[in-house]
Amino acid sequence: MKIVCVCDAGVPEMLMQKMKGLPGCEVELYTEKTLTDIKAITMIGRIAEVHGAESCPVTPEMLQAVRDADAVVVHTAPVNSAVLDAAPALKYVGVLRTGVENVNVELCTQRGIAVYNADGRNAAAVADQTVAMMLCEMRNIARGHAALMAGKWVKVFPNVYDSHDMANCTVGILGVGKIGSMVARRLRGFGCKILGCDPFLPEGEILARGCDEAVDKQTLLRRSDFVTMHMVYKEGDAPLIGAAELALMKKSAILVNCARAGLVDTQALAAALREKRIGGAAVDVFDEEPLPEGHPFLSLSNVTLTPHSAGTTVDAFANSVAIIRGQFEQLLAGGTPRNRVN
Repeated sequence: MKIVCVCDAGVPEMLMQKMKGLPGCEVELYTEKTLTDIKAITMIGRIAEVHGAESCPVTPEMLQAVRDADAVVVHTAPVNSAVLDAAPALKYVGVLRTGVENVNVELCTQRGIAVYNADGRNAAAVADQTVAMMLCEMRNIARGHAALMAGKWVKVFPNVYDSHDMANCTVGILGVGKIGSMVARRLRGFGCKILGCDPFLPEGEILARGCDEAVDKQTLLRRSDFVTMHMVYKEGDAPLIGAAELALMKKSAILVNCARAGLVDTQALAAALREKRIGGAAVDVFDEEPLPEGHPFLSLSNVTLTPHSAGTTVDAFANSVAIIRGQFEQLLAGGTPRNRVN
C-alpha cells in the first residue's frame, strides 16, 4: 500500500514521520507549500467549514503527489473531486482532525473510499482551555496583564462583585461528550456545581460523566454562572445560543465557546454583552477568521478572545498522527478501525 501524507504548518514532516514503518507500506511525505503557515491553514479550514471541500483550492503539485496513492493522510489539505480524480487507486483517506469538512465524504462514499478521522485528538487541549477561559474572564487575568503592560496598576474591574471562588459557581455544560465530560472532570477539582445537558445521552450517563445534575437547556441557562458548549455543529444549523437563550441567563453569567462559531449567534451575543445583559464571554471561534477589523467583539470590555487556539497544542497534533496510524495498523491486521466516518 502506498500512503501519501500531506504535511502542513500544523502537522509538519517532523510529526508526520510517525506514519512511517507501517508493515508492507510505502509512506511518502509531501509538504503542501501553500499551507506552511498557521494563517493559511486557518483560512482553508474556515473555507472548508463554511463552503465545503469542493471550494478549497488544490495545487497541481499536490495532485501530482497523490497520483499513485492507495491512501492519503491530510490535516487541512482538501480531498475533493480534483484530488479523487487525480488518484484513481485511492481506497482510504485519513484526516488528522475530528471534523472532516475538508473531505468530500459523500463522493468518497460513492467511490468506495473509506474515510477515517482523528476523533478525540485535541479533547484534552480544548477542555484545558475551556476551564482556563472561565477563570480568565471572571478573574480579569488578561485585562490585568494588559493594564500592567500599559504601565497601569488596576485591581478593580466592572465585574469585581461577580468575581467568585469557583467552588461557589455553577457551571452548565451543553454537550457531555468526550470534551464536555473532560471539562466536568477538571471542574470537579474546584468543587463547582456541574449541570449537564445532552439530548443524545440518558440522565444516568450524564451523571456518570461527571455532572451533578442532568437538566434541560432552559434550566441550565437560568441556573449557571458559566455556560460552556461542546456540541457538534453543521453549517446551516440554527444557533444553539441566540437572543432567546441569552435572555434566560443570569446578568452575571459568562458564556464560553471553544467549540464552533455557529453554535452562537454572534450579533445577539455582542448585543447582550454591550448592553450588560450577561456578565461576559470567552470566545475562541469566530464566524470569520482571522478576526476582521471592526468586529463587534473588539469594542467590548467584557469579553476574552483567543485566536481559535483551544485545540492547538503539540500533544494534540502528535495525537492526531498516532490515532490515524492506529487506524491503518488495524486495517493492515484485518480489523475494523473505530474511527470510520462513512
